[in-house]
Amino acid sequence: MNWREIITPRNLLKVFLATAVLVFVIVFSRQLLTAIFPFVVGLVLATLIEPVVNFLEKHLKLPRFLAVMATLAGTVTIVGYFFSVIVATLISELSDLYHLLPTYSKAIIDISSDLFEQLEALNDNLPAFVTTDVMGSVETFLKTIEEGARDLISRALSAVVGLPTFLVVSMIVLVSTYFISKDKDLLFSSLRKYVPERMHSKLDLAKEKISVDLVGFIKGRMVILIIAFLISSIGLFLIGTRYWLILGLILAILDNIPVVGPGAIIFPWIALAIIVGNPYRAIYLAILYIVIFSTRQLIEPKIMGHSVGIHPLAMLLAIYGGIIFFGVLGLFIGPIILIIIKAIHSTGILKIPKGE
Repeated sequence: MNWREIITPRNLLKVFLATAVLVFVIVFSRQLLTAIFPFVVGLVLATLIEPVVNFLEKHLKLPRFLAVMATLAGTVTIVGYFFSVIVATLISELSDLYHLLPTYSKAIIDISSDLFEQLEALNDNLPAFVTTDVMGSVETFLKTIEEGARDLISRALSAVVGLPTFLVVSMIVLVSTYFISKDKDLLFSSLRKYVPERMHSKLDLAKEKISVDLVGFIKGRMVILIIAFLISSIGLFLIGTRYWLILGLILAILDNIPVVGPGAIIFPWIALAIIVGNPYRAIYLAILYIVIFSTRQLIEPKIMGHSVGIHPLAMLLAIYGGIIFFGVLGLFIGPIILIIIKAIHSTGILKIPKGE
């Protein structure tokens, strides 16, 4: 085969169309992700509930659509119950915190006044440039706190404003989950029509591996999240933290975010405890951080390696790459893409034959 047979108008058109599609996907990746996100979540949920649906269909002899509806109804009821309990508890704790804010504000003002008095006392004994640098650092610190508070309030308001959108997306997710689960055989059969017959067995194997690894990944992440939540909450409760539940949940979520981690809250908390003259609290918090960090390092490779069979470093790269390209959603999209690539590679679907 020479280059004249390869470079034909038909092949050039294929290359042009493939390039155009690739450029379009890259340029509009965020918009496309937003559009398909509910259906991706629906696919994941349909995969997760499949064992229960199969059980109801085979052992209780329910029609497929009834088995899916019953499973979804039960899942929504259970998740909704626990979600409502958690939200009610969080609202109660946030309400208490809101009413105590004036007390905390007064304490912060008193501490700031004492700090400024000490700085003024040092003013006569220190060079002018040292005093200027210290005062500048204090002003910068206070400005950072103010900007952080404004950003937090802005995000809270945005979350409230975006609640209707969240409800609409949730409904789309539920409906897509229902149809994907109910018609999974029909959908997969339609996909098989576009795949050469010699690849059907490999496609079936890849589908099975993706389902198993995806369920394993989500289960593994949930186990790690629950363990981090229990350690954080119990640790905060034992050291007498009033809002131990909400803070434990936040620390557990941060612990599952690469680079950020629970240190984003614990380290400033330790610094604040030292500033206000509570070294024991700072020591307790440091110990809690060490326990959370060490536990994660010990259990994550075993849990994720057993659940998915992917090296933690490869999973970390997938998560980081997902965040770079897709933002926060990349926490889930990156690993899903890696799981799909692993299944395709292990089944040999894209295996390139060697030349003689």
